[in-house]
Amino acid sequence: MILVFILFGIIVFLVFILFLILISTLKIEIKNLNLSNMEEDKKANYIIKISLNLFNNIKWLWISLNSKKINKLISKIPKIDIKKIESDFKVKDIKVLKKLHTKISTFKLNAILGLESPITTAFLIAFLSSSISIILPHLMKKWNKENYEYSILPIYNNQNLYKIKLNCIIELKIVHIINVIYIFIKKGKSDKNERTASNRKPYAYSHE
Repeated sequence: MILVFILFGIIVFLVFILFLILISTLKIEIKNLNLSNMEEDKKANYIIKISLNLFNNIKWLWISLNSKKINKLISKIPKIDIKKIESDFKVKDIKVLKKLHTKISTFKLNAILGLESPITTAFLIAFLSSSISIILPHLMKKWNKENYEYSILPIYNNQNLYKIKLNCIIELKIVHIINVIYIFIKKGKSDKNERTASNRKPYAYSHE
């Protein structure tokens, strides 16, 4: 009888934790990201904090990773087949990603970029600046000038140079993440069935 109560208690606890996760908001905070290939700034020191929050304010589960820990994790991740991702990912999939309803509550970016070609550098800076100015307003959680600042400047030195400083907080609801994952899984199965059907068509009349 005691074992039944213990088992029931474990089940109730797991269901409760699952419920908390489902109603939580995933918050990813990138703090003091500093990347550069310039001589004076070779080291990349930053912290990424990942947390689950209830009602956007009550943090109940969290983890903090510094640059050393992140580099160790990255080194253990198996190589990703970029070509396969490019072939599977289509332009229409961007509409699915909109269902994440991603919100950015803080975005502070200072970047200096340069390529070997001055013309390409100018084009890159214009493209990045205009892209951020178009996309960011749709992702802002709440407008506050102090929380949203960015500057992207060119460096014309006929070299591939970069210096990036970033502080950013991204928020996503777990329910929306699960929904998007489900959509992609469903899409993957349908694409697989379509490929299987198309492969069979050439042989459909081979015995006629």
